Amino acid sequence: MKLFMRDWLLNLYYEINTVKAGVIKRCLSITNNKNNILFSYYEKGKRVPGQSSMIFIHGFSSNKESWLPAMKYIPDGYHCIIIDLPYHGETIEFKEDDYTIDTCVDKLKLFFDEMNLIEPMYIIGASMGATVAIIFTTKYPKYINMICLLAPTPIREYESVLIKQLRSGKDYILLPETSKQFNIMADLLTIKDTNLPKVFVNKYFKSRLHLLDEQKEILKSFLKYDYLNLEQYYEQLKYIKYPVLIMWGRQDQLCKVEGIEYFSKLIFNREVIIFDDCGHFISYDKPKETTKNIINFLEFHSYCLID
Repeated sequence: MKLFMRDWLLNLYYEINTVKAGVIKRCLSITNNKNNILFSYYEKGKRVPGQSSMIFIHGFSSNKESWLPAMKYIPDGYHCIIIDLPYHGETIEFKEDDYTIDTCVDKLKLFFDEMNLIEPMYIIGASMGATVAIIFTTKYPKYINMICLLAPTPIREYESVLIKQLRSGKDYILLPETSKQFNIMADLLTIKDTNLPKVFVNKYFKSRLHLLDEQKEILKSFLKYDYLNLEQYYEQLKYIKYPVLIMWGRQDQLCKVEGIEYFSKLIFNREVIIFDDCGHFISYDKPKETTKNIINFLEFHSYCLID
């Protein structure tokens, strides 16, 4: 467990963007015999009876703030939860635990239970967050009635050069330890320029370092165990009844766009969208288009009854 105070400039930047996005930062403490977690999350709008709450899950080494560029395009009439996963962002684990995706999924369930989110949810996950969403959905199907997957981690058949490099030990690709490595990572994951002052980019990079050791262990565990069993997890998608929206960037260098073929074959009730001029970080490269499709999908399927 590590407590970390953000730089005042970062705090100011995030506060401005939370206002623009119309979200409120909240926290939720969960303590029991096995867990002692302080979840950090954003909330937008209020729960609407009969309408699915939208749950946004970020990718590996990212945080809830990664969704802010997209959140400003979601009307206030929808209820959204944007959460920091364990060992990411401002969510704090006070007890050491293993780093498997299955454990992460169980902790998300604790969060949803504590929040009393009893209406089936629309879960939206990006990258490894999409993999988390898939495993959550197949493990706890009664919690979900719609899914949106943004470039989920592919099986080895569709492995990219970057994932091969990660498996060879080059974890700095996603876990940079210098500002130069951070800038290279940004260029690999996005098409759009950040257009942010260098001083801010450096402060943001430094804010990530306090979680570096834990996230290295998460990546190591994922590549050694979860990654090798992804096909087994994903095969369960054949049996889900609810609709799935799959979005991918054509220029994705981390998770190759060809992976969309694999998921399209697995999932019967799916809609597929590929964005041109878009990298792996879809909600950053195409924030307006991303939210438009997420909302349209929700509206179209909002009256579907899941047995």
